[in-house]
Amino acid sequence: MEIAKDDLRLRFDEYNQLYFEGKLKRAKMGFLSKSFKTIVGIFEFEIDKNRRVKNPSIKVSKRIVGNEEILKRVLLHEMAHFSVTQKYKKNKKHGIAYIKECKRLESQYNVKIWHCWMRKGYVDNRASIFILPVVFCRNIASIVKFRIIQRII
Repeated sequence: MEIAKDDLRLRFDEYNQLYFEGKLKRAKMGFLSKSFKTIVGIFEFEIDKNRRVKNPSIKVSKRIVGNEEILKRVLLHEMAHFSVTQKYKKNKKHGIAYIKECKRLESQYNVKIWHCWMRKGYVDNRASIFILPVVFCRNIASIVKFRIIQRII
């Protein structure tokens, strides 16, 4: 199944209304370049001098767009980052605030989100953490395990 950026925008708008009460600013949606072989999604942003989130962007891998459930989970993962960043005015990575936001979404709406729990002190301020799914396909149902990978900015 081929999907366009407009389809990602529609999903973002739908999920924003359903799960975030429409509070997330509109993010630029796109796809990761092919050089990102192990990353399935990224939330990028800037903070301006007034501590407002500026130029939010969510990109996903084209490899996951054929699976609606995985695409939804990855988008919600990145949107949870967006929600926490917008609230705290800085990147909280996969810390306590992010985990609480994921748990809120899961308990309140019964949705599944790709998780990535990290050990305290694993990442410094120059690093971003991304999820690396390792998928072992046996049939339509897949067993997914996660490893944390690090990319220095």
